[in-house]
Amino acid sequence: MEELTANLAASFNVSNIPNNTAAPHPRLTNYKVKTSTLDQDERRRKQLEQQKRKRFDSVNHARRLADDDWKDYISDEDELDDGEEMDTSKPKQKRKKPKRYYKNQLMLSEWLVEVPTDFQQEWITVLCPVGKRTLVVSARGNTSAYARNGFKVNQFPSLLPGGNRRQGRKSSEYTLLDCIYSEASRTFYILDVMCWRGVPIYDSETEFRFYWMQTKLDEVPEIASSSNINPYKFVPLPYYTCDKTSLEKMMAEPLPFEVSLDGLLFYHKRTHYTLGSTPLVGWLQAWMLPDILGVTVPQSYIDNKPPNARLLPPSPMEVKTQHNKTKKRTDDNEMEVKTDDNTEQIIEDDKEGTSQME
Repeated sequence: MEELTANLAASFNVSNIPNNTAAPHPRLTNYKVKTSTLDQDERRRKQLEQQKRKRFDSVNHARRLADDDWKDYISDEDELDDGEEMDTSKPKQKRKKPKRYYKNQLMLSEWLVEVPTDFQQEWITVLCPVGKRTLVVSARGNTSAYARNGFKVNQFPSLLPGGNRRQGRKSSEYTLLDCIYSEASRTFYILDVMCWRGVPIYDSETEFRFYWMQTKLDEVPEIASSSNINPYKFVPLPYYTCDKTSLEKMMAEPLPFEVSLDGLLFYHKRTHYTLGSTPLVGWLQAWMLPDILGVTVPQSYIDNKPPNARLLPPSPMEVKTQHNKTKKRTDDNEMEVKTDDNTEQIIEDDKEGTSQME
């Protein structure tokens, strides 16, 4: 049965996205990856380089999401429609499906398969509660929640900027949040912020976005409580550093939310908010931490491991590649130090030569 499930998961448009979390983890013993891709570390490096060159019109994009105004906007679905030829032999035209412009508006993760060489220095992690990933848009006196597939699942007032009619309908007051909604606690747990009070920060790095999110939410403490004007709570999720000591302490402490733990998201500190799946955000379930990261977790998390699930250790080739990357990084650092020392020595020799000539 498990083998059948794995094969079905692999067949549903999963193979095109490397390390897609909709499929089993690539290192599970009963799941074989059929396609070979660039290693995760290399794709991370390339994406960070592309990020420096790519310009994203975050102002207009945020405005479209807030106003639900998609005039002159060309989506992937529109391009497909333009390429289709009309069949004039059939008098009855096929009814077009409504465009789902709110689909694919969240930054999604990959399975963390290869531990980054800069994991302790350049990554942060967030504990994620069980719930549904949701895009929250507050604008023009209303707050709307959209599922990952683009459908609007709820509309209600909130104390978010632009989220209720008492604040007025100012077009400049709108907010975009990346949340996990828990039906059990009627709470939107905030993962990330893309725009606050009309100021988009898609092109800001993770560390700044998380700091900005906490700072702005502190200005509206009532948002963490439910009321008539704020029927759902909005609670930011804390983040932690990725050194082994901090991770083990985090896992041993009580959870920072009322519901069960779903897993952990790992964010590269330098990544911008990118729409779609990215290797700069990783995902693991708690029971995987000992095998992937060498981090000890409480036995209660190990007990939640699926029956017969076992993660394979890295292959000898992967270990060798990882070792070479770490060694190259160390050599580069040593080379920089030696270069600095040589430069200082040359300066000292020049000074001595000058003094002798005088």
